[in-house]
Amino acid sequence: MFFIIAIVRISLNYYENKKSVELFVSEQSKLVDSLYMTHRNYYQDLYLNKIIPLDEKTLAGLPAFSAAKISKEFSEQNRLQITMQTVSDRARNPKNQADEYELKAIEYFKKNSDAKEYISKENKFYQYATPLKIEKKCLKCHGEKSKAPKFISQKYDKAYDYKIGDIRGILSIKVPTFHVDNIINRQFLGSVLYDLGLMIVISLIAFYLVRFFSKLQAKLETELDERTHELKNSLSFLESYKDAIDSNLIVSKTDLNGNITYVNDNFCKITGYSREDVIGENHNILRDKSFSKAMYTKLWSTIVSRETWQGRIRNVKKDGSTYWVDATITPIINAKGDITEYISIRHDITQLIYQKNELKTFANTDSLTKLGNRNALKEEIDYGENIFLILVNIDSFSQINDFYGHELGDAILVEFSSKLLQSCSLYEELRLFRVSGDEFAILTIDMPAHTVVQKAQSIAKFINAHVYEVKDETVELNATISISLEEKDQLLITADMALKIARRDAKDLLVYDKAMNLDKEYENNMLWTKKIKEAIKNDKIVLFFQPIVDNATGEINKYESLIRLIDSDDKVITPYFFLEIAKKAKLYKQLTKIVIQKSFENFRENDFEFSVNISIDDILDKEINAYILEMLNIYNISHRVIFEIVESESIENFDEIQRFIKSVKELGCRVAIDDFGTGYSNFEYLMRLEADFIKIDGSIIKEILDNKNSEIITTVIVDFAKKMGIQVIAEFVESEEIFQKVKELGIEKSQGYYFSEPKPFLI
Repeated sequence: MFFIIAIVRISLNYYENKKSVELFVSEQSKLVDSLYMTHRNYYQDLYLNKIIPLDEKTLAGLPAFSAAKISKEFSEQNRLQITMQTVSDRARNPKNQADEYELKAIEYFKKNSDAKEYISKENKFYQYATPLKIEKKCLKCHGEKSKAPKFISQKYDKAYDYKIGDIRGILSIKVPTFHVDNIINRQFLGSVLYDLGLMIVISLIAFYLVRFFSKLQAKLETELDERTHELKNSLSFLESYKDAIDSNLIVSKTDLNGNITYVNDNFCKITGYSREDVIGENHNILRDKSFSKAMYTKLWSTIVSRETWQGRIRNVKKDGSTYWVDATITPIINAKGDITEYISIRHDITQLIYQKNELKTFANTDSLTKLGNRNALKEEIDYGENIFLILVNIDSFSQINDFYGHELGDAILVEFSSKLLQSCSLYEELRLFRVSGDEFAILTIDMPAHTVVQKAQSIAKFINAHVYEVKDETVELNATISISLEEKDQLLITADMALKIARRDAKDLLVYDKAMNLDKEYENNMLWTKKIKEAIKNDKIVLFFQPIVDNATGEINKYESLIRLIDSDDKVITPYFFLEIAKKAKLYKQLTKIVIQKSFENFRENDFEFSVNISIDDILDKEINAYILEMLNIYNISHRVIFEIVESESIENFDEIQRFIKSVKELGCRVAIDDFGTGYSNFEYLMRLEADFIKIDGSIIKEILDNKNSEIITTVIVDFAKKMGIQVIAEFVESEEIFQKVKELGIEKSQGYYFSEPKPFLI
């Protein structure tokens, strides 16, 4: 039986092999065609997308020029000696001119526009071809000659004026018959021997296979039962995961045109829309028309380019009210690489946004007079143009507090601010702020300098002319006024300097002059610059360490590294006296490197976590950035390093800051934001920075027992931080009462003199 079957199979194989030659040639040719066309399209796209610039030098990289060399090497290296080449009846490159067989194929495709391939057996080879039709991208070089790149149109006279769909040429593949026949014959002989051997082997092992598969079947049935059980568990897990997403996140899907195809229950709960309301509707139904159009334009350009978009959006509910979401929108791509739909996963952050606005109000408002405070003044100065500053300081106000008491003193301040606001409100160009206990600031907008002086004089007369009757007491007030007409980044400093000089010289009003105290300032700067240079040279820049306590356990597991300068008298100098001067003298970068290196060295042999202060300028400085990464790699203690970002209100280039944070976090470091709560801006930035810790500013913590606003601000910050998964550290904890209060408010860690002042060693 086996012998008869073998003879029949051999006979069939013989005739099938003869028929399969052309099929073999066709399949091999199609494979080569597919590979070459993929290569050709890929490199065309590199040129069209300007990844490789198209010019006289790079022109040789185009498939039309490289194909001849590729074909030659390909023919030499493949065992069938197959050749391939893109050819044309109107070739620019002489190597690409079609021969007589290829011209037949081109003529065939011109007559049969729907044909996708051409195959014919010639004397010594099989000719296989596929058409190269003009596409839109081809017209850049093969359309009108006047529109082609000059270096092409000036060099070549051929191959212009094609239209989309025209036959440009063919991909020609030639397979020699000699090698194909040899391969087929060897395969036929091999199949004969294989069939005979197979029949014999099958007869010997059939009996053993029956027994083997019987045992295998029993084993597979057992494994199938186990896998079925695992699959049920996995499905249950996925269902739970879906339920968790649906109960916490807003999920929707849209088609390619933005029409909604799916929403989850939480979507309906938050927006007030039912599924029937929104399925089939465009996603614009949720769009807040007053929100940034540029942001939506960027959103769509991102997702249609197959990238994920992330950001915050204000949407509109069914009842017309708005809500804020932190959204991630991702294109869903099928196996072919085409976008099939978009999925949006959003987290409701409305409460966080409201808390941010509430914190801004608290941080920028004076609690006593309800005027804008120093933070609000700084913001107005930062964003203002053509502005000047008037400072008004009530003379000897401390004596009023001492004589009448602080309660009546506060009432007088309220009455004074009310009168001053009444005077300023007569002019749209004036903005009034309370910047300290007995000091007020008036910011002028678009007001000529001489008019500013006149207004200040009028305000002085107004103050002197009024008598303040508060709680049955009659009080007269006088004030000292200073004016700064300098650039906005110098307004506060120069106005304050003029005010101090006016008070010293008993003048009622003084306009800042650049000659004021400049000699002394220069002398002081040169003195400190010399001290800093000597300290660097003699290794007198040292570190002090202040512990950070875990409020729950009372344990110390973190320290903050703090820079100090030891002067020639061995006196310890804090950075307040020399850091700004170091920046002006271009020595700040050296100090930063010393702090980083000495911090890493001090904590190399212990298990404590430690924080190092770095400024925004440090992060943006490429040299410092590289130095930090170098030190992290050398010391290998990244998991214990916390980079404490100071001056966070000056962040402008978020992309570079975020790149730095990502790079150090990938190494295991963490990030803290310092002096949090003193202004609105750093609260806004925290929404975008991946902070692990925030340190509430000491000016808030110091007043937390007596100032209700400080307590409210702290509560808002802690609530916000917990929702963001961020730990909170209280600075300036100086007493047992403050320590108990910060614990009561839910702050996790504390730092301050109550535990220890900064010391040159670890306690």
